[in-house]
Amino acid sequence: MPSRQLRPHQVWLIGVPLNLLLAIPCAYPVAYAMLGTQVLAWELGWGTPDPTVVDDGAGLVIGLGLVALVLAGLVVAGLNALFAFRAPQLKAGRYWLAVALLVVVPDIVYWTNR
Repeated sequence: MPSRQLRPHQVWLIGVPLNLLLAIPCAYPVAYAMLGTQVLAWELGWGTPDPTVVDDGAGLVIGLGLVALVLAGLVVAGLNALFAFRAPQLKAGRYWLAVALLVVVPDIVYWTNR
């Protein structure tokens, strides 16, 4: 049985709400990625380290959080790939950029305003 082809607007109608909903379970992996980015910046000398993070030895926790980020990214990409590849006329670059922004930006706004 051949797979059903979708039009680009159908993919957008499915993808935007789906990715906004996926931003909810991805909140903690994004937070760990933000913390990992801070630690990396401290190691490169681009900022001053936070003593509470350094003294607590958060390296393992940050590492596990980054693994969770990779797994969450695979879930997001997999769910979007189920229907995004069924639309041959879809501009893939714009869509996948929108997917990343729809998942990451709400989480960053949440964690910075909390």
